[in-house]
Amino acid sequence: MAPVITSISPTSGHSGQTMTITGTGLGSLSTTKVNIGTKTVTPTTASNTSVTFPIPSGCSGQANVTATVSGVNSNSSAFFYVAAPTVTSLTPSTGPAAPGAIDVFGTGFATATSVAFDAIGTAVPTVLSDSHLSVTPPAHGAFTGCTDAADVIVSSSGGTSSPIGAAGQFTYYALPTVTGVTPGTGPAGTTGVIVSGTCFVDVSSVTFTPVGGGASTPANNVSAIGVGSLTLDVPGTLAAGTYDIQVTNPGGTSAAVAADHFTVV
Repeated sequence: MAPVITSISPTSGHSGQTMTITGTGLGSLSTTKVNIGTKTVTPTTASNTSVTFPIPSGCSGQANVTATVSGVNSNSSAFFYVAAPTVTSLTPSTGPAAPGAIDVFGTGFATATSVAFDAIGTAVPTVLSDSHLSVTPPAHGAFTGCTDAADVIVSSSGGTSSPIGAAGQFTYYALPTVTGVTPGTGPAGTTGVIVSGTCFVDVSSVTFTPVGGGASTPANNVSAIGVGSLTLDVPGTLAAGTYDIQVTNPGGTSAAVAADHFTVV
């Protein structure tokens, strides 16, 4: 009697997974081989009603699965190879410790179930198409430096994407802080004011905001000296009063504190 396949599980997936064939007349380890596409595989287990084996690599698309028992072939059952996802780019690729949603572009996202950000954590994506998904990165804990680049890894029924370097990384930025201003007073238009603090990395703006609230005015001629220091010129249009000097980078805007005050006299 020829072997008969009644079902296979899974019916789609990727190499390395274990497939189970259920049926009748499926033989034993000594008599049974499994054919999937162009590949012949030796089963891991085999009995009259069940065969298991590792799904081989080297196939794509639909592959027919058959069992050969003592030289007699069974009917076939269709299996569909799902390619592993790939990540090609992120938008945006930088953000604060608690980021908003980002867009991830690549291939093989149709069955994506999770997105990992190195050891920082994982998140469940919203799949928009086979080449586009949206995901909110998990919050970053305490920083050991001012930035932390994490490989973005997508998992799907086709497997797990591989790291690709900078194009596939999301970089977390620590919030900058201001710890001192020298000099702390001067007329509008004062030049060469030194602002001290932490994490002045990729600074996008430095502003003067009246203490207690009001419209912010961008500083002039901002120049970073290092991650803990920058120089600037006081805008010539500022009215007399005390201002918070606040620094903004991808991690956010420094908190208003007494140490960031500059008083225009």
